Amino acid sequence: MSTAVRTAKTSSASWDAFVDEVLAELAIMEADGTKPTRSGPKPAITGAALRKAIMAIWCLCFCGMQWREIGQL
Repeated sequence: MSTAVRTAKTSSASWDAFVDEVLAELAIMEADGTKPTRSGPKPAITGAALRKAIMAIWCLCFCGMQWREIGQL
């Protein structure tokens, strides 16, 4: 039994068009003097939230718990 490999449904022409649009938008932003907005780094998880995240990872990896059950911890 062999596994089927599906190729991507995008063509190189559509990818080239996307890249051209992005480069055009960046050129317009450079001419206007505007910069892309970017949010800063998120603060570190501490306290109870950190313990809950570690317990969720532990339950998934070592106990075989289903991902959908994690919300009920």
